[in-house]
Amino acid sequence: MKSLLNVALIVLLGLGGSACTVMIDPSSGSSATTAGNNSSAFMDRQQQITEFAHVNLLRLKQDMAAGQGEYLSSLAALLQIEPGRQPEFFVFTQEKFTTLFPSDQTTADEMLTALSRELRADPRFGVHVALN
Repeated sequence: MKSLLNVALIVLLGLGGSACTVMIDPSSGSSATTAGNNSSAFMDRQQQITEFAHVNLLRLKQDMAAGQGEYLSSLAALLQIEPGRQPEFFVFTQEKFTTLFPSDQTTADEMLTALSRELRADPRFGVHVALN
């Protein structure tokens, strides 16, 4: 009986550990790396944006649909959108939602490509923001 409880506890702990989310702090210029990894912990801005979108796509989708949210704020910071212009960016992503997410299967890369295209085409952001 004790062995069965130990196995159940180990399984639960293993499942709990696999539910972790990688968060990238846009102000730090780095992201978490796996323990023992000797590669550089620093990523360039484009890599940060891409990794952030991959890890947080569902949350970004929800924030963009709502026109606000912490993940959308983090994306704006990664894109180096000035704090005073971020509310305008939030409305922009909400208005462009169906272009950014044309289907339920839209990937992070597809969303970022569409976002880049739409930002460049908009005179409010095109000169100041570039994803590539």
